[in-house]
Amino acid sequence: MNRFIYLFISVSCISCTSLNRSQIVATEKFALATKGISRTPADIYFRISTLKSESQSLQLSSILATNDSSAESIRLLKENHDEQTQFLLLAEEYSTAYFIVEKYTDLVLSLLKTSYMDGFIKSKTGWQSSFTKLVTRYNSVSLKKIPSSVGSFTASLLQQLGKMKLGDLQKKYLLEAVKTAHEPFENICNDFISIDSLKIAGELASLPMYIDNNYASFLENIRGYETGGNNPYFYYNAYSPIYNNWLNEVREVKLLTAQSMAAFRQLRNAYSELEIFLEGKGNATNLPQIDLLIERYEDLKDTYRRFDYKRSKLTMSAFQQ
Repeated sequence: MNRFIYLFISVSCISCTSLNRSQIVATEKFALATKGISRTPADIYFRISTLKSESQSLQLSSILATNDSSAESIRLLKENHDEQTQFLLLAEEYSTAYFIVEKYTDLVLSLLKTSYMDGFIKSKTGWQSSFTKLVTRYNSVSLKKIPSSVGSFTASLLQQLGKMKLGDLQKKYLLEAVKTAHEPFENICNDFISIDSLKIAGELASLPMYIDNNYASFLENIRGYETGGNNPYFYYNAYSPIYNNWLNEVREVKLLTAQSMAAFRQLRNAYSELEIFLEGKGNATNLPQIDLLIERYEDLKDTYRRFDYKRSKLTMSAFQQ
């Protein structure tokens, strides 16, 4: 009986134990990687949306330039607007889960450093409202709901932010923050791996032909413009670099999608390692899953950097022509 009481007290006091620096550092690394990775699905979907919108707008502009019917032109513009709006609404709905992950990560970061906490406190009222709306929207369409315990926990923590010292907040809330989010976090990672990535793959499969068809239509209309005795040099000079940039964007999105798959798998795999480490059972010099997560995140950042550099070179060359 005495042994049982001892074990009960030991387990219940885990959250009362001061966290050491290595635990805080590991949590910060995990949180920053999570925040960055959680932004990529929405970014990928909006990039696809932008590519479709730009190529369709280019094709449409060439039609309007050679169309004598103002009523027909207005009808085409409205159709184009409706299609773009619908796609953006779908993209926003698709991104809800990842917005939740990003916002929750901001809450966790507020428990790690005074600078994070001070910045978070300034917007915590708006954070609660936004987070609640996102969870409500997510639960209205998802089969696996985010439990009410998550909302209860965030409300409790928000009441204490700014009242308790950072060290006391860490002892009381940090491990609980990780434990409370474990199941919904894992569900969201699995959803990207098994469902959302397939949606992206479907869009990517048809995207090159979609762009090519729109650009081909644009070229046909420009040839019609040229037949009328006009000089099309400006159009070819201005829009050939844009087409090249679209091809680079498609390659980038495909690479980002593959890397995001690997990153979300690693997020899911590293979560338990972080939780165990915060419980005081891990080894600060042996966190292989978290180390691999950081590598996956660095891969994503490197891809963004490389393609940003290519875009800047393409833009420079376009202006120099």
